Amino acid sequence: MDAEDNLAIAHAALGTVWLFSRVGEPLYRIRSCEGLATTNVAYGGPDNRNLYITESESGCVLIAKLPTPGRGMYSHASPVR
Repeated sequence: MDAEDNLAIAHAALGTVWLFSRVGEPLYRIRSCEGLATTNVAYGGPDNRNLYITESESGCVLIAKLPTPGRGMYSHASPVR
């Protein structure tokens, strides 16, 4: 998910990552330039706007720069005291 509650979903048989709004409206279709097996996504990079996409057929990790940064993950949250 990103900071605006949009959801990125890898479509493994279509070679596509979809970005849907919080109400389910398609916002972006990101097509793989390598193969049809897009299997995983994760936000990262210096400003957290890079969407890293695993393409399993070729073994590549693709990068798409998006306008909205990814949401911070629970594993990266500050410890509660």
